[in-house]
Amino acid sequence: MNVNVVKATIFFFIRLYLNCLQNVILHLNIIKLNFLLLNGWKKSVRSVAFEKELATHIFLGLIAIMVFGYSIALGFFLEKIITTGFNQPDSVKFVSGLLLYYFWFEFMLRYFMQSTASLEIQPYLHLPISRKYLVHYLLIKSVLHLLNFLSLVLFAPFAFTAVARQVGTSAWVWLLSIYLISLSLHYIVLIFKKGLDDTVVGFLALTGGMGLLALADYYNWFRLSDASTVFFEFILRNPLVLVGLLAWLLLIYFFNFNYFLRGMYPEELAPHKNSKESSIQNLALLQNLGMLGEWVNLELKLIMRNKRTRSVLFLSGFFLLYGLIFYTNKTYTQDMPGFLLFVAIFITGIFMINYGQFLFSWQSVHFDFTLTQPGSIAQVVASKYWLLCGITIICFILSIPYVYFGWHILLIHGAATLFNIGVNVFVIMNMALWDPKKIDLSKSSMMNYQGVGAAQWVMGIPILVAPYVFYLPFSIGGYPTWGLLAVGMVGLLGLIFRTQLLTLTTNRLQARKYAIAAGFRKE
Repeated sequence: MNVNVVKATIFFFIRLYLNCLQNVILHLNIIKLNFLLLNGWKKSVRSVAFEKELATHIFLGLIAIMVFGYSIALGFFLEKIITTGFNQPDSVKFVSGLLLYYFWFEFMLRYFMQSTASLEIQPYLHLPISRKYLVHYLLIKSVLHLLNFLSLVLFAPFAFTAVARQVGTSAWVWLLSIYLISLSLHYIVLIFKKGLDDTVVGFLALTGGMGLLALADYYNWFRLSDASTVFFEFILRNPLVLVGLLAWLLLIYFFNFNYFLRGMYPEELAPHKNSKESSIQNLALLQNLGMLGEWVNLELKLIMRNKRTRSVLFLSGFFLLYGLIFYTNKTYTQDMPGFLLFVAIFITGIFMINYGQFLFSWQSVHFDFTLTQPGSIAQVVASKYWLLCGITIICFILSIPYVYFGWHILLIHGAATLFNIGVNVFVIMNMALWDPKKIDLSKSSMMNYQGVGAAQWVMGIPILVAPYVFYLPFSIGGYPTWGLLAVGMVGLLGLIFRTQLLTLTTNRLQARKYAIAAGFRKE
């Protein structure tokens, strides 16, 4: 009787899968799919920016090949690393216990690197092509993302060596289950980013979920590793779970399909449609500052009303938690105290670094309009300076709770903040004037290298190395506290002479403003 029930269940899910597959094929129309794929390829290679960004794409391709090569090597040596390095007798059980952590990491990786390119199909909406074909094209094309092959590259060598040695052909079940869960994450992230991306609710849901899992694991309320071990050992004993995972993947796919289909209208996809615009009001405090306050207020509106700048702001808030990685580890706090200055520069200046590197590119679309306004160039430069400094100070205030790990952390953050607003801000503003590129603000910042030039590749070197020029001589001499005070004093000197430094920056912009404007028009 049990055998008949199992057979009936298998046949039921096979029929369900075939019906769903037939549905997809009928909806899809391969000829139209080929047309859309070919048209997308022509759009890419015939773009004006294709040749300009070719070097960047080649460089990123080489990095991807290197990462995948290292992942394959790690997969082959994973068993030896676990048994020898971690002294674990059962490598399969050990890896199974870490898989849910891996999927947690993959979700975060996908959230920051995976984009929803729904605007790609906007030009086809007025053509006699069914919206169903367009949605299927969008969802199927998204599977070609490199992250969808990472789990296979990483775990296939381990499955064919260690897992196959223990359970034989069930290694295929183990590997396929990982891949199906990875694809499910792909579509979950799509729906998450489409519905909650760049919103306070989405950011709180993401960080809150991460925090609860980390807290539960730390206090042993719920260990994700134990649940992971039980789940994947159950899969090895019950291969039919694959059918359930496949059904779950199809369910997520069609949920995405229906969700995207409901919003597949030109007015829904239009970049200007943004409910946040009506909620951004003029700040009374800034209005009291005259023309300078007006420019700062305009910059804040630019940040909050556009997807890419808003992503930079939310990402900066997320990286305020960066210190938890290092301040809880004695290796850094006791053995490498000098490294904490780098961490502090990063935590307090993350917005300054991320936003400031494209400081003038953000306004590339209306840069000509900026030049024609009655306000002087000096006011534009000063407004950007005070915006970067103001948010850096806010980051410092939000990082004060790190004093829980010691008063020396507050001293490090104070010195780093002074150096950021006294020295690094001028380094960033002047390097941002080095051949800035045009940026489309409606696009996501994830995996988007538009606007990246030579300045962005080398900007991090002076920003992160300069503090150590003043810190290391005292630290080597056995006076690290004096080194921190020296870093803070240099930053304080930069604040005292900010008027002269702002004048130098203004003169550079004044000399290059027409060349910059012409460069924005060409792209």
